[in-house]
Order: sequence, then structure tokens, then C-alpha cells
Amino acid sequence: MRKITQEMVNNASPLELTIINYELLIQNIDDAIAAIPNSTALSAASQKAKECVAVLYGNLNLGVDFSHDLAELYVFVNVALTKAGFADSNDQKNEMLNTAKHICSELLEAWKTIDPADVQKHIEATGQRFAGLTYGAGGSLTEFDDYDPDGGYKI
Repeated sequence: MRKITQEMVNNASPLELTIINYELLIQNIDDAIAAIPNSTALSAASQKAKECVAVLYGNLNLGVDFSHDLAELYVFVNVALTKAGFADSNDQKNEMLNTAKHICSELLEAWKTIDPADVQKHIEATGQRFAGLTYGAGGSLTEFDDYDPDGGYKI
């Protein structure tokens, strides 16, 4: 796998970000496989992989039928990552993690074949809103609302 840099992420298109996320996911699954004898390290690597899956799932545009198929695959991968931590034998852990890796590797290769121009037609820009309460001057509660219209995408 290639080394992912902050600059790559900052300059990436939504398609490139999706590919980067898959690469990180697979790297974390590889780390989990290497950590199988150590349950603490396995759990940490699996958790990082599950965070990547959550980002991929969160970026799905569920208004598109095909996204439902991807969602089901992401749920399957997430369950495999979770079950690997509770499997009775190292062989079972290895099998579950390798199944998750195989699915993600196939999806990564499919994403790499997509023409970026085709993706632009289906991207739905989404803003990010961060809101809540914070303490203002004098200890009073103040509402906080920060909206970034360029803060996300659905693909």
C-alpha cells in the first residue's frame, strides 16, 4: 500500500478520498491479521478498520439503489471485524479477517476503474454542521452553530 499523506487527502477528489479510505481500511485489516496472537492489538486494529467502514457507509447516497448493496457489504465487513475479536481460534480470526479483506480489496479495485467524470454526476454535496452548547463569558451557556457548506459529500 502507498503511504497516505495529509497533502494527498487535502487535494483529493471525493473519488480519490473513497479510494484512500479503502486503502486505509485494508491496511488496518492487515494490521489486525498480523496482530492475531495479541488480542489487544487485534482489537485496536479492528477498531480502526471499523472506523474506515463507518466513513464509507456514512458517505453512501442511499437514494441510489446500488448504495444499498454497498451498505450490506459494509455491514458484513463490520460484523466480520467484530466477530474476529471474539472467535475461539486464531484460524477462525484469520479466516474472518481475510474474508473482510478480500471483499474490501475487490471493492477497491472496482472503485479504481471508475471514471472521475462519471462520479461527479452522482456526487451530492453535503455541508457539515457542528452545533451544541458551550460556556460563554461569565459561565453562561451559549449556543454554538458552525456550518461548513463544503464540508462533505455523498457518493
